[in-house]
Amino acid sequence: MKIILPLVCTAALTLTACAGTPVTYYQLQGSNYQLPTTSQRIPVQIKVVLAERLNQGNLVYQDTPTTLQFAQTHLWADDLSNEIKLVLANELNKKSVRYWFTPENKTKATLTVYIQSFQGSYDGYININGYSSWQGATENNKNFNIHIPQQGNGYSNMVNALAQGLSNVAQTIAPAD
Repeated sequence: MKIILPLVCTAALTLTACAGTPVTYYQLQGSNYQLPTTSQRIPVQIKVVLAERLNQGNLVYQDTPTTLQFAQTHLWADDLSNEIKLVLANELNKKSVRYWFTPENKTKATLTVYIQSFQGSYDGYININGYSSWQGATENNKNFNIHIPQQGNGYSNMVNALAQGLSNVAQTIAPAD
């Protein structure tokens, strides 16, 4: 009996601690779509296609060169592909005078952005890589591989660096005006 009581108490405390772990939800800065100031541009629908592993709602962290960790209590607040689409539309609209990038599908031209990696890393950098593909326009398809330093530790800093990385993606895939 003396052995069982401490075991039961330890198990109860462990279960209570696990049940009390709060879930934190994140969103990307710049994911509120802003209409461009002029509508004299050619409208282009922007689409984002994520690698299947990124569609689970978890933040992803690469902890070795060959392994990924999916956060259990650090999750995206909204659909990640939609947030990325809105950030990229805003960033591309700042860089283009010829095109108007929109999340709506009422256009003849489409820019699809395929993202294969969107994660923090053990080396203190975030990684975003993939490629862009144009349909209905004469622009070139482009690969991107963004590797920028994360400023500070933690998931909040990782999310901030990922948003900055999307600005770099937009710079890389922006059409030549």
